[in-house]
Amino acid sequence: MKKFMTLKIFKEFQTKAQEFRSESLSDRLSRLDRLQTWIKKNTHLIEKSLDQDFKKPAFETQTTEILTVLSELKYYKTYLAKWAKDKKVPTPISLAGHTSRIRFEPKGVVLIISPWNYPFQLAVIPLISALAAGNSVILKPSELTVSTSELLKRMCKDCFAEDEVLVELGDKLKTNELLNYNFNHVFFTGSAAVGRIIAVKCAEKLIPYTLELGGKSPAIIDQTADIKDAVKKIHWTKFSNRGQTCVAPDVLIVHKKIKDEFMFEYKKLENSLSGEKSSQIINEKNLIRLQNMCKDQVNLGSVHTHLIESKFKPNELALNSESLLNVNLKNKLPLIHTEEIFGPLALVYEFENFEDIEIIYNLNPDPLALYIFSENREQINKVLKHFPSGGVGINTVVVHLANLNLPFGGIGQSGHGQYHGHFGFLEFSHQRAVLEQNLLSSSIEVLLPPYTNVKKRFIQILIKVTT
Repeated sequence: MKKFMTLKIFKEFQTKAQEFRSESLSDRLSRLDRLQTWIKKNTHLIEKSLDQDFKKPAFETQTTEILTVLSELKYYKTYLAKWAKDKKVPTPISLAGHTSRIRFEPKGVVLIISPWNYPFQLAVIPLISALAAGNSVILKPSELTVSTSELLKRMCKDCFAEDEVLVELGDKLKTNELLNYNFNHVFFTGSAAVGRIIAVKCAEKLIPYTLELGGKSPAIIDQTADIKDAVKKIHWTKFSNRGQTCVAPDVLIVHKKIKDEFMFEYKKLENSLSGEKSSQIINEKNLIRLQNMCKDQVNLGSVHTHLIESKFKPNELALNSESLLNVNLKNKLPLIHTEEIFGPLALVYEFENFEDIEIIYNLNPDPLALYIFSENREQINKVLKHFPSGGVGINTVVVHLANLNLPFGGIGQSGHGQYHGHFGFLEFSHQRAVLEQNLLSSSIEVLLPPYTNVKKRFIQILIKVTT
C-alpha cells in the first residue's frame, strides 16, 4: 500500500475523467452492474467486516448497509438514462430564434471522504452517484473501521480500473494530503468540526463541496401523540447501530401532561429488550465521551439506551431573554445539551407551550432532522413554519432518508448540499447551460450596433411585452 498518492496518479485520474466526458451511457451502467454483482455475491464479507469493526448484527448490516445500497443501485439503473439526457427548457420571447437546453456533464475527479458509523453505506452511496454522473473517484474511508475499509478497497479493485476508482486508506494525515490536490468536487460525511476544515481547504482552491454533517436533531412529542408508537420508534433510533446515527434524535421535547407516561413506556420497552443485541460503541474513546456526557455514568457497554431528564427549565428562561444568553454562552450548558450525542442516550426536555419548544430548539438550530409526533395538524404546520431543518419526519423517524425521491442533506450547521437518487446525480454533475440559434437570424440582432431608432422602438415594445 502506498503511503502517499503521487501527483502522477492524480493526473492519471484527471486524464480518465476527461475520457469519461465522451463515453457512452452503457459504460456508466456497466460500472454500476459490476458493483451490484459484487455486493450481491459478497454480502457475507460485508456482514463479517462490520461484525469485526463494531459487532454490528447481521440483521442491522442487511437493513442499514446492504439493502440501502442495493436499492440505490437499482434506482440509478432504472432512471439514469432519463436523467443523463439533455433537458429542454423554454426560451423567452426576447431570445426568439434560439432553443435552450441543459447538459448534465461530469465534474471530473471527485474525492469522497466517508465516516465510520455506517462505513459501507455512507461510502458506497455517494460513490454510486459520482460514477453515475460520469466522474472518476478517489475514496477515503474511515480509519476507525479497519475491516470495512479494507473490504471497500478490495471491492473497488475488483470492480473498477485503477484510474477509475481508487481507495486511499489512512487517518487524518491522509485526508490532509488528499485535500492538497485540485479535485473537481469534494464530498464529506462526518462531524461539523471536520466539515469546517474541509470547507476552508476547498474554499482556498475554489473547489465545490458537499458536507453531510449532523447536530442535535429534536423530536417533539405533544399531548395528542400516540405515546407507545412514539416510544417504539424513538427507542429504535437509539438501539439500532447503538444510536450512532446522524439523524437519530438527540433531544426529546415532551409535553408536560404526557412526560411521565412517556418515560414509563420507554423504560418498560427498554427492559423488555434487554437481551437483544445491537452494535458496540465504536471505540473506548467514544464510550468514555458518552459516559462523561451522562451524569449517572451509565455503563453503556451493557445498557442499550438511557434517557436523561434535563433540569433545564425553558419557562424560567422565557421570562428574560438575557437569561438564555447567560445560560447558553456564559454559564455554558453541559456538553450533552450542546454537542451531538452520537450514541444510545437521549436528552428529555419538558414543555408546556410553543415558546418552550422555541427556546429549546434555538439552543441547537438548523438540525439535520426534525421529528414531530402529533395528531394536531395546526401544531404540525406551526412547527414546520418556525423551525428549519434538513429533513422532517411526521409521526415517523429516520426513514425519510430511505425514500430516494426525497433529497437528503442538512441546512446551516448540519450540512451543505444534497444527495440520494436524482439529487445525488445532480450534486455530482455540472449543469451546463446551452443556448443555440436555430434560425438564420434571431432577436439578438436588435442588440447589436448601430442602435437605430427602429431598434430603440423595438426594445420599448419588448419591455412592455415581457415585463
